[in-house]
Amino acid sequence: MYYQVTQITVDNRPRLQKLQNISKLKAIMKTANEAMREILDKKDLNITKLNHLIYAAATVIREEINGTGEYRLQTQRSKTSPWVRRLQGNINDIIK
Repeated sequence: MYYQVTQITVDNRPRLQKLQNISKLKAIMKTANEAMREILDKKDLNITKLNHLIYAAATVIREEINGTGEYRLQTQRSKTSPWVRRLQGNINDIIK
């Protein structure tokens, strides 16, 4: 995964989705943090390589959570605008 991340420029990398705070995520992040700590102790990385390493770790965590299928990555937001929802609510109140 690290090699794949290094092949993409920082500007062209896909944005990672925010993960919800779940118990399995905490365990995976703890494991990833321990692994990164071991890597950082052994290597002297510049800021770009460190950025690639963190992004690769975040991608792996996202894929691990995504692979379980039972966790949603983020809350589902309504695709309609707030003013449309308010207007529809007012219309529904009048019709009742």
